[in-house]
Order: sequence, then C-alpha cells, then structure tokens
Amino acid sequence: MNIFNELDYREVLKKTVEERKKIDSSITYQAMASSMRIQKAYLSQVIKGIRDLSQDQLYLATQYLGFSPEESEYLKLLLDYSRCGLADREKVLLREIKIWQKQKNKTSQYIDVEELTQREINREDYYLDPMNQVVHMGLHCEEFRSDPMKLAAKLFLPKKRISEYLNSLQRMGIIQMDENGIQLIDIELHLPKDSPIFHSYKSQCYTNTMNRLKQIEDSKTYNLSVIFSGDDEVRKEINSQFMKFLSKVKKLVGPSKSKEVFQMNFDLFSWTETK
Repeated sequence: MNIFNELDYREVLKKTVEERKKIDSSITYQAMASSMRIQKAYLSQVIKGIRDLSQDQLYLATQYLGFSPEESEYLKLLLDYSRCGLADREKVLLREIKIWQKQKNKTSQYIDVEELTQREINREDYYLDPMNQVVHMGLHCEEFRSDPMKLAAKLFLPKKRISEYLNSLQRMGIIQMDENGIQLIDIELHLPKDSPIFHSYKSQCYTNTMNRLKQIEDSKTYNLSVIFSGDDEVRKEINSQFMKFLSKVKKLVGPSKSKEVFQMNFDLFSWTETK
C-alpha cells in the first residue's frame, strides 16, 4: 500500500495492519494497542472514526508498524488534518498533504532519473521529437552503435534523417562521435509532467506509436485498452501498483542485453471527471 494516497491516518493504520497480518501473524490490533499503551477498545474506536490518537500514540503506532521517518511525518500531518477545528488551517494542512502526495507519486520517485528542466540548455530538444529517444536507445545495441545506418531500415527512415538525429544527440551531449565510433554519455533523463513541453511530447508519442503499430505484425506487439467504472480510491491504487511494477521493470531492464528497442505506454485517466 502506498500510504501517500491516503487522506485518513486511520485508514493507513487499518490497511497496514490487515496487510501485515497476512504475512506475520504476530501483527494484531491487540499487539499494536499494547505497544501504543492504550486499550484495544480505544484503538477500535479510533479505527472506526469515533476517537482520535494523540501525537505520542501515533508515534508509537508508527514505531510498531515500522514506518519510515517520511511515512511517520506524513501520518502526523494526516492526524493534524483530522483533528483540526479551524477551517482556514484545515485548508493549509490539505495543501501540504497534496504537495506530499504529488511529490511521492511522481514517476521519478520510482525509477531514479535525472529530471529534465527548462534550465538544462539544449536538452529540451531531446523530447521535442520522440524519435530522438528511439535512436538514442537503439545506440545502446551494439549492432546499431557499430553501424547506426541500420536503424534507417528498422525505423523506416532515410539515412539522412538518421544522420540528423545522431548530430542532434551529439549537440545535446547525449552521445559523442569521433574516429573511435559512437560513445554513449552515461545519463538518464525524465520529462516531468509540469514541463511546458510535456503535452506536446505526449501528443507526438501517441502519433509515433500509432504509426509504428501499423508497420509491425500484431504477433510482435501486446496491446491492451480497457474502460471500466470505479472510484478515485481504485484509481490511486492502480497508479500505486503501476509505480511498483515500474520499479520491477527497471530492475529487469538494467542487467539485460541491449538487442532491441521497446516502448511501453501506460495511461490512466477519467472520462467523467471535471476540473
């Protein structure tokens, strides 16, 4: 469970205990209440929303459940929000909570990348044309690094266009070309969602994706599109599960041999939500 999706500290405690119990039978509400130096009946009332914990009691709960310092700090904020009786302060606390949630649910939190910003000169161009990425990733494969013009046939592009991409990548400091061939600069880039070019980049990616899918056999692809109904909680949980999946994918990709270039897309949005 990603606790940074939650607004109610009680739900965090409840869901965490329920999850941990499946793995460790010693994790119980009774044991947690004892660790918090309160009666189980009082803890039950807290979980049901009838009572609130004190900061000290919450601290003991986070210690019992083994939360990280950041998770514990976030829960303290949720407790303050729950106990707040002032409308103005409640708004301030909610803004703080949303900042935490936005930060902790950024893709970069899961894949350890260096974010691309406007201040990084020349590298914006990397994302203004998504084919820069395709060519760049192709150069990780020995076959294409030793003879980059082979990418022309694979990508259905003229060789002149491949040369233009290579020159662009060198100008951006992504690769280095000399008499010894092509050297890759050890750098990972990620375009944050709040970048001014993000939507333009996504639009071009969709166009490139559809064009590419028309060029290759169905048996060489895996495509899924599904429309379902649910609530915002299920959206948050799906997003959380995908972030965990993304972490696993990075671990798989890291040690694998670079022989082909793949693309994976994931979109989760609402058709019915209004701003």
